[in-house]
Amino acid sequence: MHGKPRLFMKRRSFLKIGGALPALTLGSLGATSAFAQAKPASVTVLTWGGLWGDALQKGVGQRLTAQTGVPVVEDRGSTPDQRITKLKVGLSHQTYDLIQLHDGLFPLAVSQGVLQKIDMNSPRLTNLNDVYPQFRHDYWIGQIYSAIGIAYNSKAVKNPPRSWADLWRPEFRGKIVLPDSSHSIGLYIIPIGAMAAGKSPKDGDAGFAMFEKMAKLQPIFQTDTDTIMKTLETGEATIGVLYNAQTETVAQRNPDIKWVFPTEGAISITWGTGIAKNAPSLEFAERFLNLTLDPQGQIGLAQAFNYPGTNRKTNALLTPLQQQQTAMSDAERAKMIDLDQQYMSDQRVAWMSRWNSIVASN
Repeated sequence: MHGKPRLFMKRRSFLKIGGALPALTLGSLGATSAFAQAKPASVTVLTWGGLWGDALQKGVGQRLTAQTGVPVVEDRGSTPDQRITKLKVGLSHQTYDLIQLHDGLFPLAVSQGVLQKIDMNSPRLTNLNDVYPQFRHDYWIGQIYSAIGIAYNSKAVKNPPRSWADLWRPEFRGKIVLPDSSHSIGLYIIPIGAMAAGKSPKDGDAGFAMFEKMAKLQPIFQTDTDTIMKTLETGEATIGVLYNAQTETVAQRNPDIKWVFPTEGAISITWGTGIAKNAPSLEFAERFLNLTLDPQGQIGLAQAFNYPGTNRKTNALLTPLQQQQTAMSDAERAKMIDLDQQYMSDQRVAWMSRWNSIVASN
C-alpha cells in the first residue's frame, strides 16, 4: 500500500442507484434546500479502487444517491499524482467534483491551485464538528487515519524497541525493512532519523547523517506496503517501519508481530477528500464530503483496513474486536507527529537525489 489503501483496481466505476427519489425535508439535508443549486447529472470523485473504492461506494456514494437521486461516478484509474494533474488540466472547464489523496500529496494539490478552500461554516458540513480538529484542513478533511511506528517480531527481538533510535541497533543489520524512496512514505526515514538523533523532524542534515548510518546496516527496501508486510510476516525482516493498522493485519497471520508507538511520537498519516477548484457542483461536492465525515461513511474503511475514523463517533459503531484493532487513545492521538508536508514536498526532488546517492554508495 503506497501510502494509500491496498488492493487497487485500475478501472472507472460508475455507481448509479436507481429508484424513486425519496421525500426530502430541509431538516434532513441541512438549513438550505437540496436543490438550491440545480441537480447535476452526477457527482464525480477521483479516488482509489479495490476495497477502498467499494467501501466508499457503500458508505458514501450509495447514500448520497439515495438522498438526492444524483448518481456518483468514481474515477479509479489514476495514480494519486495523476489525479492532481487531471484537476490541473481541467481547471478552465472542470469535470471533476472531488479528489481523494493522502496527506503527503495534498500540499502539491494546494500549490498547483486545483483545490477549493473548504467553507467550514457551510450548512451542508453537518458532521464537521465531530471530526477531531487535527484532521480539519483549509483545503481538505481527513476521513481515516493511521500512525506510523515500529513493527517487530517479538519472538526474534528479545529487547523490544521503544524509540525510533532503536531501528539503528547493530543487531538488526540486514533485518530492517523500510519503504523504498518511491513509496509515498519512503522519505519519512529522513525526519525519523532526525528524531532518532534528538533533532527536529525538519533537520534534513541530521536526518541524512542518520540515513547514511542506516544504509550501512543493509536494510531491506521494499516498494510497496504489501511487500513490507510480507517481509515481516515471513521473518525475512525482524523489524521495520509500518502503519499500526497494517501491523494488525500482519499479526492476524503471524501473532509474533507487534507494533510500538515510539517514545518520540508516532507519525500521523491521513487519507481524505478535497473539493476540486471550479467543481461543476459545489453544493453536491460538499454533500459528498460531509458523508465521508459521517460514521457510516467511515466504518467500512475501518473494517477493511483497521483504520480509525476521524469522526469521534465512528469507533462506537464497530464491534469490540474492530475497536481493539483500530484503537488509538486520546493520549496517543495527541502525541502523534504531524510532519510539515509542505516543507517535505518542497524538498522532495533534492531529498530523492540525496537518498538515491547514499543507497547507491552502500
